[in-house]
Amino acid sequence: MFFLTTIADTLRIPPSSFSKGDSPSIVQAINAKYPRKVIMDVGMCIALYDVIEVGSSLIHPADGGAHFEVVFRVVVFKPFVGEVVNGRVSACTKAGIEVSLDFFDSIKIPYYNIFQPNHFDEGNSKGGKDGRWVWDDHKNDEDGDAEREEDAEELAIEVGDLISFVVDSIHFTGKNYSIKGVHTLESTTDSEAGSRKRSQSFDKGMSWEEGNLRKEKNAATTTCEMEILGSIKDDGLGKPEWWEPEDDEDDEDEEEEEDDEEGG
Repeated sequence: MFFLTTIADTLRIPPSSFSKGDSPSIVQAINAKYPRKVIMDVGMCIALYDVIEVGSSLIHPADGGAHFEVVFRVVVFKPFVGEVVNGRVSACTKAGIEVSLDFFDSIKIPYYNIFQPNHFDEGNSKGGKDGRWVWDDHKNDEDGDAEREEDAEELAIEVGDLISFVVDSIHFTGKNYSIKGVHTLESTTDSEAGSRKRSQSFDKGMSWEEGNLRKEKNAATTTCEMEILGSIKDDGLGKPEWWEPEDDEDDEDEEEEEDDEEGG
């Protein structure tokens, strides 16, 4: 889920930070740029781990800042496909369940990846995000048809619940703004293929405002987002208390052990 990755980047230190010294200024520049930044096919940067190498500073014409070539390592968040993760439900809608890890919120469990059979209880949410998903207990009658158990315990997931889910796929979307246009890149790793699938698009059309924006950002700026799709279709997933042993069964086992000891 968490790992280290090495990054090489050119960082600009403004003249106002020269008095702090090179090392503190470089650390400050990294901490201002990279935490919560998503890198395509890598993951979301969490924090700086260490600085490996700092090159000589360069000052460009008409720019009073110092530019350093820096090699450093950062802690990155990206769970692997098939990993079981615990998170808290932030929304329940007809489309599925949204989960938050506090530091990362782009996690969705689509309706088709929720335990079967089920039904969505909208309650008083009226199309909002405060509904709940209910796992329906069924039994088979003599004809083999499934019927709802009237006395079955209701197993529901609602906003605020802690749940366990398995990572089904990880999806990256990125845009590179350059003087040539908008370059869009998508990458997905899923549990079925086990490999990345990429698609690219290039858009030469741009508005006057977009052209100025790219010019101000000096020819190339990349933004990227990461979304995780999860699943709770298998045993052991969902709310942890669903899979805890019942107290009655434990008491019966203890009584049987006591009877065996007395009989011996």
